[in-house]
Amino acid sequence: MSARLSLRASELERIARTAVDGTAVDTPRYTRQMQKRICHLGVGGFHRAHQALVLHRLLQQGLADGWGLCGIGLRAADRPMHQALQAQDGLYSLWELEGDQRRVTVVGSIMDHLDASDDSRAAVALLADADTLIVSLTVTEAGYCLDATGALDTLHPDIVHDLAHPARPRSAPGLLVAALAARRAAGIGGFTAMSCDNLVGNGHRLRAAVLGLATHLDPSLVPWIQAQASFPCSMVDRITPAADPARSARLCADWGLDDRIPVVCEPWLQWVMEDRFVAGRPPFEQAGVVFSDEVERYEDMKVGLLNGGHSAISHLGLLLGYTRVHEALADPLVRDWHLGYMQEVAATLQPLNRVDCHDYQASLARRFANAAIEDRLLRLAMDSSTKFPQVLLPPTIRRLQAGQTLDHLATAIALWIVYLAGLAQDPAQRREYVDHDSDGLIALAVAATASRQADAFLASKLSLPPALATPFADAVTRQLRSLLQRTPRDHIRSLAQ
Repeated sequence: MSARLSLRASELERIARTAVDGTAVDTPRYTRQMQKRICHLGVGGFHRAHQALVLHRLLQQGLADGWGLCGIGLRAADRPMHQALQAQDGLYSLWELEGDQRRVTVVGSIMDHLDASDDSRAAVALLADADTLIVSLTVTEAGYCLDATGALDTLHPDIVHDLAHPARPRSAPGLLVAALAARRAAGIGGFTAMSCDNLVGNGHRLRAAVLGLATHLDPSLVPWIQAQASFPCSMVDRITPAADPARSARLCADWGLDDRIPVVCEPWLQWVMEDRFVAGRPPFEQAGVVFSDEVERYEDMKVGLLNGGHSAISHLGLLLGYTRVHEALADPLVRDWHLGYMQEVAATLQPLNRVDCHDYQASLARRFANAAIEDRLLRLAMDSSTKFPQVLLPPTIRRLQAGQTLDHLATAIALWIVYLAGLAQDPAQRREYVDHDSDGLIALAVAATASRQADAFLASKLSLPPALATPFADAVTRQLRSLLQRTPRDHIRSLAQ
């Protein structure tokens, strides 16, 4: 390992002469100086495969001179990323993989990173600086500190802290509010708060969290934020599996360079945004970003078909004994099931002028079958109690309201219940499974399989308005009973017949 070339700014000329599979590695050719700053909260794999790469591509073309990213870590879990970025001058390698094809890029758009996990005052000052024009986030749904109604959760531990210590916030909303308050006091305008999290209405959620906290801390700040800041909604899409240390080591060995934080992703990248930026922005559209007033429709399509499709195949694949997504999609039964699921959901979507929904479904089938990504079914199955209300309930409600059947949607939920109940008998898998209420979920699922009734499970985790709750429960119960009477494979085969 010591003989390998280090991934450092001082070595970029030598790195540019390296090759992977006979193709030169793309390295930064631009001056890495920030004059127009984007601060990003939560620098993880997805951000580095998505937003940071888009800015890198613009910088490579000379279309975003002076723009740069400064990452900020608010959690102790962010410290290893901070240390690695500091050691590598903010550089990292991005590996876009499909089949046997590998495209490697050294991304240089992250030009600084701040560890704010112990003390956030420096981060507040950075966001309050006039050169910070955009603050973007990938902090997951939990990072918005909202309750089930979409309002600020004032009982959230981080919000409790921020209400007591507003100058040293721990939460993402607290950091934004403190910085916006400092900008108002200094006579500086606001910034664009740009959520890049995979959430429906992500800009609306961020706005609700920020205004909710400001209301509690200083109500006079609320109208100023409403006038001076913006919270555009966006739809983001790129399959970026969790880091695999063994694979990272293999990639670096093939390359002949050391990289502590390589990112692996698919070639597909999609980003749709509202064009509401109060302090300027790079020309993102020159790198393929779509600006649209129909972000909600794009979200419905992506969440229903991609995220819903992931959920639909995850539990079935696991119950059939598969571990990887591409392995499951190699099974004709799973492929047909996935197609049937997408068709059931697609029938509920409003059309988009620039998108052929059939082509989009075909692209998803290809992307899921990409063996090079090595995505794990268990990753897709985790946190389903948070995902399912977003990905399954909207198309379910539309089909119920239209008097349509729910064969695939109801079966996806029944498969989830059967899988959860099985975890009660498998301690090893139970330890691997992650959900914010795993014990409660498994207990509900065990009770549902014992009683052969889905009512109580659905009322607790996927509740619908009273007029729809009964037909919903009947549909899921019917599929659950069929699954318990036969194998998952036989049940899915019966749906096709």
